[in-house]
Amino acid sequence: MPRPRSLWLLSGVVIGAVVAVVVVSAWPATTAGTQPQRGPVAASTTDAPAVVVQTSVGSSTAAAPAPPVVPVVSVRAVVDASERAIAPGMTLGVAVLDVSTGELVQGRYGTRPFMAASLSKLVLVVDMLDRRRTQGRAIAGSDLELVGRALSSSDDGAMNVLWVRYDGPGAVGRVAARLGLAATRAPSDPTQWGDTLVTAGDLVRIYRHILRDMAADDRNLIVDALSAAQPTATDGFDQFFGLLRQGASTWVYAKQAWVPYRPSGFLLHSAGVVHDSRTGNDYAIALLSIQAHVSSQAAGDRLSTVAAAALDAVEASG
Repeated sequence: MPRPRSLWLLSGVVIGAVVAVVVVSAWPATTAGTQPQRGPVAASTTDAPAVVVQTSVGSSTAAAPAPPVVPVVSVRAVVDASERAIAPGMTLGVAVLDVSTGELVQGRYGTRPFMAASLSKLVLVVDMLDRRRTQGRAIAGSDLELVGRALSSSDDGAMNVLWVRYDGPGAVGRVAARLGLAATRAPSDPTQWGDTLVTAGDLVRIYRHILRDMAADDRNLIVDALSAAQPTATDGFDQFFGLLRQGASTWVYAKQAWVPYRPSGFLLHSAGVVHDSRTGNDYAIALLSIQAHVSSQAAGDRLSTVAAAALDAVEASG
């Protein structure tokens, strides 16, 4: 029996609709192979998070390179470089101390006592400020001005006043006892502050005490005065030798000392601190010298050569 025409029409419509759906669904798949490649498809925000892949240097997505690691300065290398630069006939006491770690290396004569000359000014000032802080001993403003002059211009007149007023001989003994400085001694004649005995090793320990143990105001008073050292001292001597051969600053500062040495020659010292801006570390360096049969200019030049070798070694270690 033939089907009614209406059923044939309905069947045709249904079949046509199904075919259309199949064709439409298949269209992206059948056309994908014929379209040009346009790069990766962006991930959906509902998909798993994308993995970031680091590329080689030069790629726009490469990770920033890590900053270079600066090696810690070899204290031994600084001492060795200093001693290699010693001129013939020159006696040098050298010591270098890493203020941060406390590492101390002393050269051949690093423990030999030398006449301190103007280095005794630093010892006295440390005692004055320590006693003010720990014992409440007042220091007049005018005396603080003398401290600045004694350290920056190496003013002997200022030191004469302070030595008497603040018990200079006792100050040397107190600092030595407080810091454990076995070789530092007050002068046998208490009126002759320049005859105080010190060693290179003891001096760098004093600088570590200044930078690590003293109150900030006291430390800054000393460092500021040394950083402002004048080219010419009160007595007319050229102070810019040794560690200060290129002048004083907050990066390199020192207390200088000089006195004629019989029969001819000079006792010349340069003891201070070098700041390494790369690591932030400070290094106390003491260079104490006896130089016979030379002029003051030659003595200064020779100690400057030693200091230059020491500073080059600090820079080379990084």
